[in-house]
Amino acid sequence: MSDPRGGEGTARRRRTVREHGPDPVDVHVGKRLRQARLLAGLSQEELGNGIGVSFQAVQKYEQGENRLSASRLFRAASLLKQPVSYFFDALAGDAAPAEATAFKRDEIDLVRHYRMITSDEVRENLLQVARRVGELGSAPRT
Repeated sequence: MSDPRGGEGTARRRRTVREHGPDPVDVHVGKRLRQARLLAGLSQEELGNGIGVSFQAVQKYEQGENRLSASRLFRAASLLKQPVSYFFDALAGDAAPAEATAFKRDEIDLVRHYRMITSDEVRENLLQVARRVGELGSAPRT
């Protein structure tokens, strides 16, 4: 007799957070959720209110402890002004997360404030300054 869970007479054990730790995909989506939340300048409480959960639930989502349902992920993406695909970017084809560049809080703060600048000219000038400073900072010292 065939088992509906995939094995021939053997039951496949369910993966649990307690026994196996969070699923790597859930951890990746959680990191992307945190990154998008910080870029939007929202607190965990504000995001939670926007998607209908407590700030504690947002913490668990961001740590990969709990999975976001499709409907909550869709609401979060809308609130954070990101496409749903943003949360899955940098995942390899085998559903294991590729090593994504994690941004530090000050880097996210820099991008968020840069996006607040409405003048194209000011943004371009700031970008030129940042490029030059970055080039000088990475040049070998003699």
